[in-house]
Amino acid sequence: MSTPPSGSAGKTIYLLKLVAAGPHQFSLGELAERAGLPVSSVHRLLQEMVRSGLIERGKDQSYRTGRELHRLASQVVSRFDLTRSAHPLLEKLVEDWQETAVLCAYSPVGRNAVIADAVLTPHPLRFAVEKGQEVALPWGSLGRAILAFLPTGEIEAVMREAKAGPLTGQPRSPRPEIHQDLTEIRANGFSRYYNPDNDIAGIASPIFDGTGAVLGCVGVTMPSQRYQLHIEDDLAVAVRAAANDLSERASIAQN
Repeated sequence: MSTPPSGSAGKTIYLLKLVAAGPHQFSLGELAERAGLPVSSVHRLLQEMVRSGLIERGKDQSYRTGRELHRLASQVVSRFDLTRSAHPLLEKLVEDWQETAVLCAYSPVGRNAVIADAVLTPHPLRFAVEKGQEVALPWGSLGRAILAFLPTGEIEAVMREAKAGPLTGQPRSPRPEIHQDLTEIRANGFSRYYNPDNDIAGIASPIFDGTGAVLGCVGVTMPSQRYQLHIEDDLAVAVRAAANDLSERASIAQN
């Protein structure tokens, strides 16, 4: 269980996240136990949410998500659903290049990314990719495609927190080496990764919202032994075009 935040606003957001991830109906005591907060505090905050329509009263002293919360969520999703918008582009990349195409979504709070969607290559020999899988930012094409475009302070925070690589178990590369790579990624608009020792390679390009903030990235991953079979620049151009398409859609949705 994570530590509950301080302040009413922080606790309210924290409770809403628990409600969204929990059962359809819940009791006051159940929510307080999950939140690790006093029942009295949770009751007070729930009443505010009930008055706003975010939470509704159910049967037998239970609560449930309110229609106003559903309405707000629907408005956001209808404007721009990153995963839904990206899926046809991932399918097109797989059709054209016969390699696994991946969408990663970035979380500023956790300073990490997760695989939000993936379309697998038809090749039986492929790198294992699962939805919900965490992507460490200092390693690989997917992570660095996002890391390169974060604010300087966030980049430094990620670097401080980085420990062992998720695939190799080895420490991250020296800072000067990573910063040089990030500079090249910013100049090219995409990142490359080639690791024959672990038989993985990839190319990825960042996705931005209308303010220029990084939403995530689109990438193509493959066993390193097939990396040289592709016309590298053409594949990079295709990945970057897919990411640019999603960035344009996100920008339009914000306006």
